[in-house]
Amino acid sequence: MNKKLVALAVSAIAAGAASAQTANVTLYGIIDTYMASERGSAGTTGAAAANKVSTTALVSGGISGSRWGLRGSESLGGGLNAFFNLENGFNVDNGSLGQGGLLFGRRAYVGLSGGFGSIQMGRDYSPNFWVMCNSDDTFGGCLNSWSAVANMGGFFANTLRQNNQVYYKTPNMGGLTASLAWAMGEVAGTSSGSRTLGGNVEYKNGPLYVGVGFSDQKNAAASASNKQFIVGGSYNFGVAYAGLTYIENKDTAGNKTKPLIGSVTVPFGSARVGLQLAQSKSGSAKAQAFGLLGEYDFSKRTEAYAVYYQCKNKGLVCVADGNIGSPATSVAGGSWAMSNGMTASLLGLGVKHKF
Repeated sequence: MNKKLVALAVSAIAAGAASAQTANVTLYGIIDTYMASERGSAGTTGAAAANKVSTTALVSGGISGSRWGLRGSESLGGGLNAFFNLENGFNVDNGSLGQGGLLFGRRAYVGLSGGFGSIQMGRDYSPNFWVMCNSDDTFGGCLNSWSAVANMGGFFANTLRQNNQVYYKTPNMGGLTASLAWAMGEVAGTSSGSRTLGGNVEYKNGPLYVGVGFSDQKNAAASASNKQFIVGGSYNFGVAYAGLTYIENKDTAGNKTKPLIGSVTVPFGSARVGLQLAQSKSGSAKAQAFGLLGEYDFSKRTEAYAVYYQCKNKGLVCVADGNIGSPATSVAGGSWAMSNGMTASLLGLGVKHKF
């Protein structure tokens, strides 16, 4: 009997030690910066009609936002796991914090996963973000600085990354998953004010990806909503891979925009060349854009890239670079803006390193 008890005790200790060893924490990061030269042509209306503007800048986060983070998981037994992610965004050009100065502005959440799927709480990306990311992955990466999916598609406040978020994702069912997110507005006296509800359905199997997502964000009074619908897809043909994204935005005032973005990337060994074409409409107003991106991998962790991007305002404001927005130059004593008829263009050269 004593031998049996000793054997049971040793087995329990060994099982506990083995369980503890399944816990892991990883430090990771990306440092990405580029030299950008952006120009704005003379417009057809307003003070900018007789002026051309330009700016040159060293910018952080071209293909990927610069970041460092900690992520980890622990096996709790019975197929249940705990996980977390803390991710800080920063600016390489001046060393400042990104995302408005937040310590972990990119991601900060903790959750549980198992046979039921996963559920997490904290600050993280919205369901619509993942559809945009996966359908735009053909243009140098997930929603880079020049991507029209991000710059034209846009996000309402608290819909790119969501504070106070509870996020559920189903298990993978033969490539099919679904997600639902509730971001609490935390407005005193109401559970609906400023809250955001969103979800997506995604299918990813082999070379094919297809996703659909929606977002509904109430204003503080819960009397009107910002709404966004997105459908996107991508396919890897081997010799090239392509993506297509369609978005509908409607704000609380009833204004609608409808961007359509297509892209194709062709790999050449360690190099890739990508082309993106885009148009956004709001009634009769339009914005049109195209971009060329070249990348070269020195190794699995380090690459150099060059980009040329151009967008034209035909009654609808657009930007050539989501980081810069528009040339930081005054026109006729006032700030410059993309007036009707203006064309903004950008040429950039950069380096990205992962660790």
